[in-house]
Amino acid sequence: MIKMSGISVSAALKDQLQTLCLRSFPCGPGSWAHSYLKNGKSISVDPLLEMGNDPQRESLDDLNDLVTCDCSPWKLEDGCSPEIHHLRLLAIKCPENITDQFVYSYFTSLRVVDKEVSDVDEHLLRFHNLKELVLSVNKIKTVHSSNLPRTLKVLELCSNQISSLKELSTNPPPTLQHLGLAYNKIQCSSENMYLTAEQWPYLVSLDMSFNDLTDLFDLVSKLSTMQKLRILILLGNPVTFLSYYRGYTIDSFPALCVLDDIPILPDERHLFAGLSKKKDNLENSAQIYVSVGKLKGIPNPANSSDLQSTEAYPVITYNYYVTYEFIENQSSKELTAVASQREEIYRENSSKSPVVVNSTFHTGSYKTGGAPWNEVIDCQYKKMHNVNDLLALKSFLISGMRVTVTEEKTLSWPLDPEQIQKSKVVSASNKKGDRKEKGRSSSKGSKAESKSKKKKETFDDFRHDPPIMRTFGSVLVSLENLAQGELEVYSLCNFGILNSEEKRPSTACEKNIKKTKNQKPDDRRESAGSRKGTNSSSGKGKRKHTAEQKPVEEQVTNQIEPLTAEIRVQLNTWEPSSKVKTS
Repeated sequence: MIKMSGISVSAALKDQLQTLCLRSFPCGPGSWAHSYLKNGKSISVDPLLEMGNDPQRESLDDLNDLVTCDCSPWKLEDGCSPEIHHLRLLAIKCPENITDQFVYSYFTSLRVVDKEVSDVDEHLLRFHNLKELVLSVNKIKTVHSSNLPRTLKVLELCSNQISSLKELSTNPPPTLQHLGLAYNKIQCSSENMYLTAEQWPYLVSLDMSFNDLTDLFDLVSKLSTMQKLRILILLGNPVTFLSYYRGYTIDSFPALCVLDDIPILPDERHLFAGLSKKKDNLENSAQIYVSVGKLKGIPNPANSSDLQSTEAYPVITYNYYVTYEFIENQSSKELTAVASQREEIYRENSSKSPVVVNSTFHTGSYKTGGAPWNEVIDCQYKKMHNVNDLLALKSFLISGMRVTVTEEKTLSWPLDPEQIQKSKVVSASNKKGDRKEKGRSSSKGSKAESKSKKKKETFDDFRHDPPIMRTFGSVLVSLENLAQGELEVYSLCNFGILNSEEKRPSTACEKNIKKTKNQKPDDRRESAGSRKGTNSSSGKGKRKHTAEQKPVEEQVTNQIEPLTAEIRVQLNTWEPSSKVKTS
């Protein structure tokens, strides 16, 4: 069905009723029906007799099969209410009774989902027996309660564009028991005044999940006036980032049974007893822990040409960091200015077309302590971040956290320039001695003496060049699950396999493989002959050598691992051991 832009609920319902074929084949009072109207009276015809005289007339069973059979083109889509199926059968059995007045009084439940509806018009009042109305996944911005049937018990308005509750709560259906407002744009704390028992005295279930509510204390104080409220869903709102959110809410609602789809057990209620009376001692900020664990896959810098040099200086050191960007707190003046700006823009636009101000946030860079190279670097880093602007925190979590791995290379030189000159002279003499008397103990001794002298020198006697930074990789860690109600996100960040710019010297295994591959045929025969002399069975020895060769190649290939870093982000939750200090 082609979607229409900006239609009313009554127009969408009219289109849906037409798809039911209540007045056309296989329903309705047509020539195919088993009964028809004559002089304003219903005349029933024996289906077997009628079929013999008129082959165009269908039996009652055949017509019923056409609207219920899975392979029938007149079968309705899955998910239709039982009321609709029953109405179609009535249109076949008693088509003369299907009038507009009957249809309006027949329905007790209506679903208009994903039909581009933007206007809840007054024609909805024709359904004077309506108890359930579902208008989810549409484009509704405002609902006037005067256009809602007074008999409503359930009103579902999730996934729309509602940002103001003023018109909806002016004179709502008096006996409404469930109100669904999930996935809308309700943000300003001033909307809390429309969520009290004065507007909703019989409300049992309220779904306000995935909006932008930030003031927990004011929200709970308003909602707690609803004495009949038993089910409350606030999942996905910034207020859930507060460590004491669940405990404070449970303690504020003595009769609440379910919070965020999780039943409230007596043990949990006892656990948080008295917390609602200590709100003056609770900080209105979220606490988030960022942990960095093991770092793997960094190439060994010892294989680089820098450290292969025989020169004593400069002394080259490598350190490795994991850096991440995280939201930073704004000053109290900035937060006040942003909050007032949101309220002002909201008031200016609420009378026209309600809008929601997208929250901006500032990020800062944080890094782990520098660590020297190792095959596995355990960063053992953990930091707690306090964030006051909960709405900005939600925007940050949805955007994600940037994580980077960096190498810091530092060149260190002696403070005395003569040491550098002496080291060059010693190095030159060592090279000359190596060429003339290769393998002599004196040359080895001079090298050992140079190394031991180098180790004795401390870095206090050195001057250090500005570090040379090299970024190995950067990834974006998704934190959206935290914004959707999860308490922890663990990510093994994969930066890929690093391509070192320096040529890595061959290891013993690689030299072994290269030598085997480049052997001449004569060498192979000689090698085989030598094996024949040492082994009792030449065939077995050859098979054994061949079997051992393949795993060595695979072992060298598997030595290259991707660069990975363990990242864990957790929302702090209040526990009984976290005692709140009382004044």
